[in-house]
Parts: sequence; structure tokens; C-alpha cells
Amino acid sequence: MSHQNWIVFFVFFSIFFTWSVKADELSEKNLNQSMAEIGKMMSDVFPLIVAKRKLDGGEEDQLKEAVTRLSKLFKEAKPFIDLKSTTYQISYDLVLEHLAKTERSFNKKNIEYTRKRLYSLGSICASCHTQDNSLRTLFSGVTRQLFQDDFAFAEFNYISRDYNQAVKYFDKYLRSEARKTELDIIVPMQRLITIYTQIYNTPGVAAKQLAEYRKLTDHTKETKEQLEGWIDGLKSLKSSGVTTVKHVDFATLKKYVAQYIGDDDQASAEFFSTPQEEVSRVWLRGQLYHYLNTNPPSEEIPIILYWLSICDRSVGYDFYFSLADIYLKQCVLASPDHPYAKRCYKEYKEYIEITYSGSAGTFIPPALENELDKLRQALKIK
Repeated sequence: MSHQNWIVFFVFFSIFFTWSVKADELSEKNLNQSMAEIGKMMSDVFPLIVAKRKLDGGEEDQLKEAVTRLSKLFKEAKPFIDLKSTTYQISYDLVLEHLAKTERSFNKKNIEYTRKRLYSLGSICASCHTQDNSLRTLFSGVTRQLFQDDFAFAEFNYISRDYNQAVKYFDKYLRSEARKTELDIIVPMQRLITIYTQIYNTPGVAAKQLAEYRKLTDHTKETKEQLEGWIDGLKSLKSSGVTTVKHVDFATLKKYVAQYIGDDDQASAEFFSTPQEEVSRVWLRGQLYHYLNTNPPSEEIPIILYWLSICDRSVGYDFYFSLADIYLKQCVLASPDHPYAKRCYKEYKEYIEITYSGSAGTFIPPALENELDKLRQALKIK
């Protein structure tokens, strides 16, 4: 992932629910001012994040001031996010948590780790942006010349919602003569799949575009197999007719879950997706997000969070964090009396046990043990 990602996360708050005209104008004005300040701050400290050298004392102070100010600005934006869907709020909470940990790492003088955390923040913001099909509304004027390569500029546009530009520059990067690792090939294609299936709902277009990358010079056997699986999955998704459905209700979503996930009463901690399944689950994730943004009945939300956790875990497109865990915890803590709450707890618990088990046994970190205790208390499990 490009180190440019994080500088655009200020557009995280660029979409609102409809308010009264006066309130909307005032809120947008205040929000835009905050976002402009964040953008300016990020532009100023960007060289410090990516500098391939140790920072001096003055530069460290500048970085600390930026992190502290960012946390404050994001906290001030809470009233706007409270009007959004549950998953928007979850992404927002993850940003706050991420920044808090970044501040703590800085206070411990772990400067390099602080820089890495700032670098990875862009992925969290993208997890929010791709929950709808809105385009960029706040930010403009950034040109390709400011970025080290086409991939960096594509990532900037992907995270800041200029999807046409993102597609253009992911394509340019993939076709370039630059030497590419397997990850350099896979990640841009995953971005294109997300744009075309989750956001645009056009898997057929994605299949055609991905087919053009069959002859990339740096392909390995594994990346070729992955690509062919994706193309087959995208074609199947298009031919199934599901993308032509205009209004998806909860009953229809349940059918899609059965079709693309299967029996959801089994904990999915070890869930695995073939490339064909992967694209359908990226598409399904988009349908779940879109439905949540319609403010569905509260009794449906824990179920949707559970389904989203399965999609997110089985797709695994995010390398720096997992929203699946947060969806599961939200399911339990916000709706402990709901029938799906215990299912969410079971899934979360089994994933932790799998993650921290080995030949010497299972050793769960104290912080995660505390998380499990908190969930058990909410469910009144002894």
C-alpha cells in the first residue's frame, strides 16, 4: 500500500444525511473547515511520515502536534457521524482508536511505529468511503506530480472517492514496466474489484478490465490463477442477474447470504474464499452496506453485522486491521438480548482462539481476555 494513503482521510466526513436547510448549511460549513484544516496539516507533515531517515527533535514535535490535533478534530466531528449508519460509526470509532494508539506510541518515543500507524490510516478511511457510491465532494487540485508513482496517485483517488481517476491510474500502474511483486499485482486488482462490484455494481465491466491483465510480465503461477478465478467469479455474478435488482430488502439479502456465504449458523473464524467466491462476497458486502444506510429496523442490524463480519473476514482485503472483530463486538454490546448476539460472541471467541493457538497451546493476550470478559458480562455468561 502506498505511503500517500493516509493524507486524504479528511474526506471521511464528506457525506451527510439530509437535515433542515439551515442546519445543513451550518453543519457543512463547520465540517468543511475542519476537513480543510486536517488536509493542510497532513500535507505539511507528509514528508516526515515517509522520510527514510531519523527525525530530529523539532520534526518529532511537529509530528506530535499533528497527531494531537487530528484526534481533536475527529472527536469534534462525532455529531455528524452519529447521524450515519452503524457501520459508518464503527469505522469512525476505529479511526479514533487508531489515533489514540498512535498518540500512545508517540508518547513512548516509538517514533517509527507512530509513522507506520499514520501511514496505515488511509485503509481505515477507505473502509468507510466504500460503503456507498458517493464521489469526492471536498477535495480537488491534487495532481499526479505530487506522488511517487501511478499506484500512489491511484490510491489517493481511491480513498478520496474519485473512482474514475483511481481506475485510470491503477490501470496505468499495472500496465507500466515497473518491476512488480505478487502483492503489487494483486492489490490494484482488488481495488478494481471493489470499485466495480461493491460500489458500481458492474461485475461485467470488472471482468472485461481484469481480462486485459492476463499478460502482465511479472505474473506468477499464483497470481495468474487468482486472476482467472476472479474473472470467472465476476462473469458468474453478472450472469446470475442479481446486479439488476434495484431495491434489495432484508428477505432478499438473506437469500444472497445463503447463496454466497452458505449456512451462517456455523462460526466462520476459519472461513476461506476461493477467488470466485471472493468477488461475490465483495459484492454482497456492498449490498449489506447499502441496506444499512437505509436505516433498517433495529432488530435486523445485529444480523447484518454478523453477515458483514463473515464477508470482511473471508475476503481479507485489509492488511492493517479487521472490521470483522469490531462488527462482532458491536453486535454483542449494542444488542445483547438479540438472538444473534451469542452467535457473534461465539464467532469472535473462536477467531481469537484460532489466532493465538499454537503447538504450545492457546495464549490469549490479557487485553483480549478483557474484551471477552466484557462481552460475556453483556450476555450474562458465566
